[in-house]
Amino acid sequence: MKPISISESDKITFRDFNEGNSVQVRVSVPESEVKTYAKGTSVKIVYEGQEAAARIVSEPLVVSGTTGPGERLLSLIVEKA
Repeated sequence: MKPISISESDKITFRDFNEGNSVQVRVSVPESEVKTYAKGTSVKIVYEGQEAAARIVSEPLVVSGTTGPGERLLSLIVEKA
């Protein structure tokens, strides 16, 4: 499972996720891995040392701009698996 980290300042997102709500997260990935983040893919949500299994429930959206050379920023909707 691919890890998706939630920043320490975004504890509300992690709380909502743990309560069973779908949440939107953004993840920076190498361009070669963009297609591996497809709808239905299992991922691992990581927040302050805690981990939880999740599933991507929407098609990923590529956010304009990049976070670095050869990387893309994706917006994903995930829910607890």
